[in-house]
Amino acid sequence: MSTRTPRYDVAIVGGGMVGAVLAVALSRADFSVALVEAKRPKRFDTNDDYDLRLSAIAPGPRRVLDNLGLWDAVERRRCCAFTGMKVWDAGSAAELFLEHTAVGLPELGHIVENDLVVDSAWQALTEVDIYCPAMLESLAVEADAARLQLDDGSTVSAALVVGAEGANSPVRAAAGIETTGWAYGQRCTVGAVTPERHHRHIAWQRFTETGPVAFLPLSDGRCSLAWHADDALAAELAELDHDAFCARLTEASAGVLGRIERMDTRAAFALKLLHAREYCRPRVALAGDAAHVLHPMAGQGVNLGLLDVAELVAALEAGRAANRDAGDMTYLRRYQRARMAENLMMMGATDALKRVYGSANPLLRSLRQQAIGIASNLAPIRQIMIHHAVGLAADGPRLLR
Repeated sequence: MSTRTPRYDVAIVGGGMVGAVLAVALSRADFSVALVEAKRPKRFDTNDDYDLRLSAIAPGPRRVLDNLGLWDAVERRRCCAFTGMKVWDAGSAAELFLEHTAVGLPELGHIVENDLVVDSAWQALTEVDIYCPAMLESLAVEADAARLQLDDGSTVSAALVVGAEGANSPVRAAAGIETTGWAYGQRCTVGAVTPERHHRHIAWQRFTETGPVAFLPLSDGRCSLAWHADDALAAELAELDHDAFCARLTEASAGVLGRIERMDTRAAFALKLLHAREYCRPRVALAGDAAHVLHPMAGQGVNLGLLDVAELVAALEAGRAANRDAGDMTYLRRYQRARMAENLMMMGATDALKRVYGSANPLLRSLRQQAIGIASNLAPIRQIMIHHAVGLAADGPRLLR
């Protein structure tokens, strides 16, 4: 064990999707970077079945990966483009179809396993000092640096420490950053399903009073299920055997892809909303789920995290151009201003959708059916929705251009 304390521009705690991509981005921008992670991820193997944790990567956030040279390694191994999204209400004939041609893009996004993005990023960490396995034991913020004491006995010093280790962020707790939020009383059941009919590269989502049922297309013709259900229903579903579950899912999805023939490994996780009251403090910043966790109904969680990466890198580059170190609050606040408003807007939208579509109130039911009908019949509204969903910005930070 060395007694020397290495000094970095940035120390990132958390080597998942957001943390690892941020480490690559900062190292490519010539910042010295340390990455602290509790467990080294296993190499991705295309012979393994699909992982339960998948994300719908929008074109804007995908551009971040592309600009870092990470996307090729993802695309050539295993991902599935989707060209349309169909949304409809279980209580009416109202439906909305969004398609890629409305914005002149070849697709609306890609369904990608989280582990594949992590693997691609970890293989690119050639200029990053990795502390793994290691966990944060304590954080001391001093005038000129943040000092991290790790459980492997190492001490790391950095101008800035970034918490990117998820919703239960130790960095956020050590920095004394408070959060607001609540549990939704829902669980999301996930897993790969085999429908009778091919998904046709469309993402399908049916809103029911107990939560939406979504099918996301996979490259082998199957779909990734995301079934959001109130706790009582989720517990009931967990007790069903394979055939009974598939029959229940066929009914809940209105047989949009025919009969559900097979459901492989399934799991369920609790849903909540969480938002940090601050994204930065002196020599500390938060990114990804450490800063914000939203209802997964719109599938925007990972996308928001990758947009955090683009803005944080841009802020630190601007600070360096002004001869400030990476922990300078002027430029960290620039990052906070850029991302907090956008994240809050998306969190508010998904929270409102959850409450509107989770209500049996006849007035709300009528309003949501009318809203889908209006959006379906007005092309400008559909285009606005798609432009926001794909997350492209011609005048945004460098990594998004």
